[in-house]
Amino acid sequence: MRKHRLLPLCALLGVLFAGLLPKLDAQGQEDCAQGLAADIYFLVDSSWSMGQENFEHVRQFLYSVVKALHEGGGGRFQFALVQYSGSPKTEFQLNTYPSPLGALAHIRAMAYRGGGTRTGLGLDFLIRAHLNAAAGSRAGVGVAQAVVILTDGRSQDDVAEPAQVLRLAGVSMFAVGVQDAVDWELREMASVPQDIHIFSVDSFQALKGIIQDLVVGLCGAVTQAGGAPMAVEAKEVPRDVTAQESADLVLLIDGSENVGAANFPRVRDLAMKVIEGLDVGRDTIRVAVALYSADLEIQFFLNSYDTKAAVLDAVKALQFTGGDEANLGAALENVAGSLLIPASGGRAEEGVPQALVVISAGPSNDDFSAGDRALKAASIITFGVVVGGEATAELETIATDKSFVLSAPDFRAVASLGDQLLPYVNAVAQRTIVIQNEFTEALEVGKRDIIFLVDSTMGATLINSLREFIKRFVDTMPIGPDQVQVGVTQFSNTARDEIELNAYGSKEDLSAALGRLKPRPGQMVNIGAALDFVRTNTLRADKGSRIKQGVPQLVLLLTSKKSSDSVGQAAEALQRMGVLTLAAGSKTADEQELKQIAFDESLVFMLKDFRALIRNPKLIVSPLSTLSGVVVIEGPTEPVVEITTVQTQRVVRDIVFMVDGSSYIGGANLPYVRDFIASVVNQLDVRPDRVRIGLMQFAENPKIEFYLNTHNTKQDVLASLGELRLMGGSALNTGAAMDYALTNMFQASTGSRKRQGVQQVLLLITGGPSQDEVKRIADKVAVAGVLTFTVSAGQADEDYLKTVAFVPNLAYHESRFADLPSVVEQIMTPLTTVVGDTDITETEITEEPAVVGGERDVAFLIDGSDNVRADFPYIRDFIIKVIEPLDIGQDRVRISVVQHSERPAPNFYLNTYKDKAEVLRAVNDLRLSGGRSLNTGMALKFMKDTILSPVHGSRAAQNVPQFLIVLTGGKSKDSVKESAGALKTDGVVPFGVGVKDADPKQIEAISHNPSFAFNVKEFSQLSTVQQKLNSYVSLSKEKLKVVLEEGKQSFSHVLCCVTRLSLSLPLMMLFVLCCLFLLNVPYCCVSASVHADAVKRDIVFLLDGSDGTRSGFPALRDFVQSVVDKLSVEENRERVSLVQYSDKPEAHFYLNSHKTKDAVIHAISNMRHKGGRSLNTGAALQFVRHNIFTASSGSRRLEGVPQVLILLTSKKSRDDVTGPAVALKDLEIVSIGVGVGDANFRELEIISFQPGFTFQVSELSELPSIHPQFVALLKRLSKDTEEVGAVAPVTHGIPDLVGKNSNLDMSMLNTRNIPYSFSLEQC
Repeated sequence: MRKHRLLPLCALLGVLFAGLLPKLDAQGQEDCAQGLAADIYFLVDSSWSMGQENFEHVRQFLYSVVKALHEGGGGRFQFALVQYSGSPKTEFQLNTYPSPLGALAHIRAMAYRGGGTRTGLGLDFLIRAHLNAAAGSRAGVGVAQAVVILTDGRSQDDVAEPAQVLRLAGVSMFAVGVQDAVDWELREMASVPQDIHIFSVDSFQALKGIIQDLVVGLCGAVTQAGGAPMAVEAKEVPRDVTAQESADLVLLIDGSENVGAANFPRVRDLAMKVIEGLDVGRDTIRVAVALYSADLEIQFFLNSYDTKAAVLDAVKALQFTGGDEANLGAALENVAGSLLIPASGGRAEEGVPQALVVISAGPSNDDFSAGDRALKAASIITFGVVVGGEATAELETIATDKSFVLSAPDFRAVASLGDQLLPYVNAVAQRTIVIQNEFTEALEVGKRDIIFLVDSTMGATLINSLREFIKRFVDTMPIGPDQVQVGVTQFSNTARDEIELNAYGSKEDLSAALGRLKPRPGQMVNIGAALDFVRTNTLRADKGSRIKQGVPQLVLLLTSKKSSDSVGQAAEALQRMGVLTLAAGSKTADEQELKQIAFDESLVFMLKDFRALIRNPKLIVSPLSTLSGVVVIEGPTEPVVEITTVQTQRVVRDIVFMVDGSSYIGGANLPYVRDFIASVVNQLDVRPDRVRIGLMQFAENPKIEFYLNTHNTKQDVLASLGELRLMGGSALNTGAAMDYALTNMFQASTGSRKRQGVQQVLLLITGGPSQDEVKRIADKVAVAGVLTFTVSAGQADEDYLKTVAFVPNLAYHESRFADLPSVVEQIMTPLTTVVGDTDITETEITEEPAVVGGERDVAFLIDGSDNVRADFPYIRDFIIKVIEPLDIGQDRVRISVVQHSERPAPNFYLNTYKDKAEVLRAVNDLRLSGGRSLNTGMALKFMKDTILSPVHGSRAAQNVPQFLIVLTGGKSKDSVKESAGALKTDGVVPFGVGVKDADPKQIEAISHNPSFAFNVKEFSQLSTVQQKLNSYVSLSKEKLKVVLEEGKQSFSHVLCCVTRLSLSLPLMMLFVLCCLFLLNVPYCCVSASVHADAVKRDIVFLLDGSDGTRSGFPALRDFVQSVVDKLSVEENRERVSLVQYSDKPEAHFYLNSHKTKDAVIHAISNMRHKGGRSLNTGAALQFVRHNIFTASSGSRRLEGVPQVLILLTSKKSRDDVTGPAVALKDLEIVSIGVGVGDANFRELEIISFQPGFTFQVSELSELPSIHPQFVALLKRLSKDTEEVGAVAPVTHGIPDLVGKNSNLDMSMLNTRNIPYSFSLEQC
């Protein structure tokens, strides 16, 4: 994070605040929250990345929001504010100021803190320190609770868990992301629907533009939550006690002679000390006390007293009962069966945790196992206090955890245990100690199809609880197409399938899908229509129902409301089919109605709160897993109702929507764009064998939302579309985005069916002009057989887009986005009928010709652990790209794939598939096997003994080359050396590919020799490895033998000498090939002077555009032009980009903006000075790393092309440069620093790749004096491998000898780091 010095506060800040306040609609203010009260908490990021200047905008934003809410809420809103960075700090609590005017004054004077970004810790702090009655929370009286989180970057800790705690407690969560905030992290925190709970802006200045929307959203959340009008007494208001600290606590005290009358007061004092430290109340922590000896004597129940004072008085009055026996077992059973039940004040069914503290001074006289089981079955959290040591073992058995038992040597020390016990009890109330109730594994469950029919109007809290219940149920079932299948259907007034019975064939995939289940809005429920929907639409063979095979069909209805339609006829129709229907209801559900629906009245379950299912799942799990019934084979019949459907056409297409995500569309027009896409999708038959849909967005850079093979149903596509949030940005690189779509979306690994002849379609939706060249890329897309449609509005160039579309009449333009619905009707016919006239078989992109004439066995051993789950598509794609050029067949190249984690798991063997189509289909269908850790050594032994054996297709005995490609994303727990050595001894050629956390030493140990080991930082960079592997795997036996030998030796003997060669790189490559393969010369020393104009490099100029360089800017511009004039600027040689910066960076042109030297020099001559008082060099370095040195901006870093950054600066940076500089070096970007005037030389040295890569002059007019040395350094970078090696580390081995790109990297033959530029007169 960057560090900023605090700036002095402006005396006119109050005036600024007043001027920035939004003019909210008066009517909206009057109606805000419909007279309801609310507690609103602001959790605000104040980390170093924000800076003092931006913090001023945050204060103005907070001030405006609070003021608007105060005025709109009529004084019924309370506000709290927490700043967080590395640690959270309370600015004010809900009850700090009696009037919001005090809160506003506090905001105006609030100081910027700085530090790291730990959003999760901030949320935890909010839960512990603010969401309780002591801090002013009115959740206990039903007042709505809302949290607004504002952050400008990714959190350094986990946010999902604390955010989930808040959402489950019924708190409305709003997330505001600024600049570098991470979209998926905002989604993890925000409530649903997320489109009204997430706000993203590009800059802090833009915060003022979302004030009104946020205020409206907060008021709407308060209204939807209901809550309490201020005039209503607390006792009359329905409460959600889970929104604050609450618990049911029982103190069970040994009243036998083990304690004795003399010591009893000390035990009583311990009880009082604990109670004094708790927030005791009817809606917070309830307390009951019982004494046990021979029998249990209940002193008072949980609902006996409502105040702490009354409870303390009752405890103070406790008298010692006495008794020779201490029957703890019977007492525990009574506690579970009598003291913690609803009649005694227990609130387990409302989701309130229950705790028991046992205070004992001696062993039990009866068996306590039954009581212990009763406590654990009821999920009661049990603690123990032992006096002496005799009862320690017993209480450790009874306690929820052994660490929950405290002990005192004697009664005099008992009082000291109060301070130790109190945090435990409070932790239960605060939900930081919870019991995850384990479902009993249902081992003997027979085949069954189970549908959960869920009322989606219950709200996020209950839906989340039901989702968790279903997930835990699934975890206990033997899930699979031949075992138990589970589906989920949600309904309100209409029903829809969320998960079909045959959608997921494994427990892991099903659980993941359940995790994505979200509540749907609605006010009424039509249960009858929902039951009909299940009968006619859900329980069908094509959706996985096995009713015709006699497999039991079970439907569990879960609802919180009475139906608005008739249920009788629909329920009877299901029963006639033989479906076993269960019904569970809560809140206002009608029990008689549920009895009509259920197959039998015993299968009706009325619950006060569905959250109780997590605590006591057996109630429903048992019938779901045991009922079998006689199935009546009666097919689904259509209900007698009129159904309006959208006519779909029988179309087979792959369609990718590419949406402008910039401010040209913006939040105001996003709904129109979403509705347009939804209208198109609704008219298509979306499924894997018909129409597949992909979605991506773009601005300066592209971003994939989902691939063509991500979603299999129209509902899933529309659900993902509904969650679309624009990425933001002020610039469009449409050409780069189209190129990205071509190489990433229209691929077999991501769902494209181009090879099967399916028409490929790209539908571009944009609202502004592109900054890069689009026409050339559009032609490339067309040649690849992809039809491009354009739909535009606003500031988009209508005429230019006609040249981008496949043909001009496939370009559609409207002046306003609001008019896009009219385009739907126009576009549907061409979208589903037009075909390209390009021969698809001749236009495959990224296809290498199949290598013919070589037998080989190629086995892949890939990481299948949970650590690579998010990156598994990259692994799949990597395998496909390696094998695509190979001539696959049983008598040619054979392929096997094995995953491994703790143990290996074969996907298919060398002799499983007979041709390339089968292999590619199998690879495309790969699913992660999962596992916590890696035992790669064990897996290598498995590959040797099993996969590479004759029985599984290996042809090693026939001297067919054996290749093993090992890809892993983590370090192996076991040793790899022995197993790898055994493979090499057997003649197997292993390659090691390490990604992310893989150990480079292990990768090298696995590989045949160091040149066969590859390491990349990210899975997205695997394409750089694939080309090299292709070249090795494709070599003939003879060349392979040479390569393996060369890998073990150095080029230290000169048998062939060349005198004073001055060759271009292609001729040099030809010569080396002749030496190695045609002339059969085993060793070859080549001396040459490589032409500088043949060098490939990407060069970026980063120029100080602050006010300090204004007068000398023409000299700066001339210097840059003179340097560029010495370069070989061409698309396939040297590319140039230029960025100017002051407080913020600004790109003038990108690496792919200009293709010729004249165009670059012309662009530089037109450059104007940016201006700005301050200089944030660190931020500028980050900008070029994330926005310029990327493939979409023209960088060829991933292709191994050297990357050079030239920084020219005139003064010390205001922010930190160390982190960004190190990040550039990690990417092997060579930075050269030029300092002028007051530039900090130490800072330049930190930024520069090496100390010698730094220049300094006193004035800009003196820049010509360093021109010769500067140009010489640039030339030396391309020639001297001691420096080129720093750009692209030397890789020993052989060049890419096969395929279209036969480019020889000279460094691959230069094993001794000999400079290319020297010449030998004689050998």
